[in-house]
Amino acid sequence: MDSNNRVLDNYEISRALKNMPSWHQRHGSLICAWSFATSREAVDFLGIIAEAAELHAHHPDVDWRYNTIFLTLSSHDAGSEITARDLYLAALLEVAAADSGALAVPHRHQDLNLCLETQDPEALAGFWVQSLGYRQGRDGDLVDPERRNPSLWFAQVPDATAGRIGVERLVARSEFAAAHSKLEQVIGAGDDSYAQDAVAYLDGQGNRVLLSAEPELPGQPQEF
Repeated sequence: MDSNNRVLDNYEISRALKNMPSWHQRHGSLICAWSFATSREAVDFLGIIAEAAELHAHHPDVDWRYNTIFLTLSSHDAGSEITARDLYLAALLEVAAADSGALAVPHRHQDLNLCLETQDPEALAGFWVQSLGYRQGRDGDLVDPERRNPSLWFAQVPDATAGRIGVERLVARSEFAAAHSKLEQVIGAGDDSYAQDAVAYLDGQGNRVLLSAEPELPGQPQEF
């Protein structure tokens, strides 16, 4: 197998990202967001991304919003996982962004994931794969092949609570404390016993919003 196409493990990715502070790993992809002084500068940087991607036969997912560009990198031909090609392109764009005067704003790269509570996750997975046109991801969750819509995962619960839905709001670790504080001011402290680095909030019918910090990788430097 071409070494550039080999799927990297979390340790390899974490070591590489120490030298690329703009980038984070999330859901088997590298993510980044850069803000520019003007919308025109953001558009110009889109051209740099396109040229670099074409030169290195890569196809990043790009979302342009006024003066901010959101990027997601993974190798689709390697099962939408992170390979050496992704790290190489990320490193090139890290330098190009710095030269363009971009400001890294990874905390703005928020993900929303849907959760369905059920007694038997395996019994439901096939239905949701077929009805949504999703595929099963690396962690057993169901993901949109186009990576445009929220993923869906199942929580196994007693029958008394089956059928409720949940929304996971996944934020950068550096943004977690601020996001928790903001929610605490408007809907209360929430329940932090659900999981580490996560706080759950329930609506009047028991449906849940889970504020979560993105997973910390082995050897990943602590964010402040």
